[in-house]
Amino acid sequence: MNMIFDLDGTLIDASERMYRLFQKLIPESELTKEQYWALKRNKISHQMILEKSFPLHDFDSFQRAWLAQIEQEHYLDMDCNYPDTIAVLSALSRNYEIVLLTARQSKENLYHELERLGLKPFFSRILVTEARTGKNALLEKSDLTKSDDDVFVSDMGKDILTGKALGYKTVGITHGFMSGEALRAYQPDHLINTLNQLLDVI
Repeated sequence: MNMIFDLDGTLIDASERMYRLFQKLIPESELTKEQYWALKRNKISHQMILEKSFPLHDFDSFQRAWLAQIEQEHYLDMDCNYPDTIAVLSALSRNYEIVLLTARQSKENLYHELERLGLKPFFSRILVTEARTGKNALLEKSDLTKSDDDVFVSDMGKDILTGKALGYKTVGITHGFMSGEALRAYQPDHLINTLNQLLDVI
């Protein structure tokens, strides 16, 4: 059986990295981290934030700078595991093949981060889009042995839709990039607030 996990916002907290880079790219921003994160969790995109509050900034230029810097190592060093990440992965690894599916651009920097956070040994497969393909296509062309008990866990609505389209049981987790209210609209099979709760619903 496979347990497929998204990374950012699902297994690791990337909120500090995102906030710090946003403040660097929009230096006149007076948003607190809590204010910024509340916008993001309620599906307010960077483009929407810029158009409403910082109209002098060109979104395309912002996005190019964002993609160029968001996976630099000094920003990745701001990421941390959620308090229950290691314990939950350890428990799940007894019964599941744990697969990481992430939209990261750089495999090299990803592997360095996974080593730093102590996560790499838990994954039997690491699937990375590398900005070349989507998660849906990457999963479809992978040679994972499929079973009816496979599970896809993510904090993102688009991932929930991908999992449902490919026949996986889906679990939405609310401690990441989307609030519970926002995630509920995508109708995951289960909605949890912490990784520990995953052990009770599978």
